[in-house]
Amino acid sequence: MRQLGALDPLEVGVAQNGLGENLWAGSTIQTALNALENLPSSTSAGYASPSRANLVALALLSGGTPPQGGRGNETLAALRADRLLAASGAEAVYSLLERTPGLDRAPQLAQLHAETAFALAAGDAGCRTSNALITGREQAYWLRARAFCHALNGEDAAAELSADLARATSPDDNFDGLLYAITIGSWTVNSVSADTGLDWALAAVSPAEGRPAVDLTGAPQWLVEVAEANSAQAELTAEPALALEGLAMQEGTAREQMLEQLIRQDFDRLVAARALGLALQEADRDGEFMRVARRYGREVATLPIVFETIQFGGRFALAALAVGDMTTARDWREALETGPPLRQLPTQYDPTKPGMIMDMPAQDRAEWNPPSPSYLVGLDLAFAVAQDHIRRSTSAALIQARLEAGTEGLGDVAGLAGLGAGAPADLRLALFNAETGEVSNALAAMDAAALAGARAETALLAAQVLEDGPAGASALELMRITAALDRVGLRDIALSIMLERLIVELA
Repeated sequence: MRQLGALDPLEVGVAQNGLGENLWAGSTIQTALNALENLPSSTSAGYASPSRANLVALALLSGGTPPQGGRGNETLAALRADRLLAASGAEAVYSLLERTPGLDRAPQLAQLHAETAFALAAGDAGCRTSNALITGREQAYWLRARAFCHALNGEDAAAELSADLARATSPDDNFDGLLYAITIGSWTVNSVSADTGLDWALAAVSPAEGRPAVDLTGAPQWLVEVAEANSAQAELTAEPALALEGLAMQEGTAREQMLEQLIRQDFDRLVAARALGLALQEADRDGEFMRVARRYGREVATLPIVFETIQFGGRFALAALAVGDMTTARDWREALETGPPLRQLPTQYDPTKPGMIMDMPAQDRAEWNPPSPSYLVGLDLAFAVAQDHIRRSTSAALIQARLEAGTEGLGDVAGLAGLGAGAPADLRLALFNAETGEVSNALAAMDAAALAGARAETALLAAQVLEDGPAGASALELMRITAALDRVGLRDIALSIMLERLIVELA
């Protein structure tokens, strides 16, 4: 029987609907490490696929009994927090580690806590961890962290002394430039960068006058996201229609910011629709459709369905689906088939001419060529997946028709078959004749984990197989992934994987 208070870091969880106390049942320390090590780290570019990131986050936000041999293993606990940072961001890791005991003797966990705290402007929490640390407190990172904490308290001499000690171990001119801007009260450098949460915290409290733009080129994706979330959004200064025309002269970050301003402005929602249509088109071209769709999907409900916007209707419906707005998605789906609403034509009545009879305003419907039947079938199947209606008889015809959409359709139908959808006999023939390519060893390990009831391990191995996202997975991989996730009670997230695949394909 464990002593009261001897809580292991893996027993701490912050998921609202996690995987349960026994999420690591059936796993060992070796299999758990194997499931985690090959996932994106906190220093990587993160996840392009939201459903893949959510799959990892669900497993790692959940708390429960550690795997066999894993209790007290700091490497496992630190790896969990690190991979969670890549999948779910700074707030999730900060929240988890705020509840985790024993950070004073776990320097890897302590640094992740301090980094996320500093990045999120929770300096008091970061300094508490920095000052309380027992193991490894003389490392350069912690000397610099305490230098920052001294500077926050106005203890300039102590801050500079701590920075000097860190410099003797590992020079960092960028940190020194940021720190001395605070202790001296003015800038002595012309450029600064931030590739750690500590750097970002220093930049945030440094003197605004003369402050160089903070370069985030070397920053991990999670820190870039924190910076974007806490940066003030510039207001649109030009007339929306004129600003939209001026986009042709913009590029890079300036163009992205202008598009965001146009999409979110309330003055002219017709211009907002055109801007969002352009943003989604470019995102599809660049392989970032899901990111942009999730960022702006809630805006679709405020856009007018008219002749000028119906050309974007397919992508608008998909963006609404990406954020779970079924009602708006259906409105655009219907408009795609029936065409834009009637429009009023100008009357010929002239009130300055006596005796002229007022005619009634005429109406017409602009000529509209709806998308192909195969596209609408794919869209309707996406609706069925979003609502988990794939086992209904009404979905059988959609699934049969989708199978005719080549390699993409084969993967869609195979993935849904893994979730119990009625698969036509033609699926078996198509699978028999399909090129399978190389099969990941992680796929077989995932199958075995699912058979053993190892829920967290199954989820993490499935995420490994989905390295290229749902749209890049083969039919064989999708069928086995969805079946494995369904077997361990993760049907909802398996459906989200298939929905993301359909959205990306149809975009």
